[in-house]
Amino acid sequence: MEAAREKRRIIVVSDAAWFEPNPPQELVQWWEKESYTPRTEDQLRELVRSADLRLLATYRLPEADNYYVPMLARIEELRKTHGAGPALAAILHSFDYEAEMYRKYKRYYGYTFFVMQNP
Repeated sequence: MEAAREKRRIIVVSDAAWFEPNPPQELVQWWEKESYTPRTEDQLRELVRSADLRLLATYRLPEADNYYVPMLARIEELRKTHGAGPALAAILHSFDYEAEMYRKYKRYYGYTFFVMQNP
């Protein structure tokens, strides 16, 4: 009985996904610069099937404003407390730009949770 329970554990992952076809070129280029290319939710579902997992559910994360708003406030704190050295400035700028891309293009992409189980 224990072995059967082990095999049927739930796996939950989230990934960036395209929500709309034909995303703006600026957004595609940003993702390329980040060395990642999102897939559509259908493509991600197919990956789950090809891994012989049972897809139990998918959930789009709600708009990430409650992630980016506190993050941007923290970035400002870090700028004040740690100065603007070139290495830190580059990292903080990349976070600012990520939030900007999301604000501009959240219609086109977001994060989707996939709830899976070994069959």
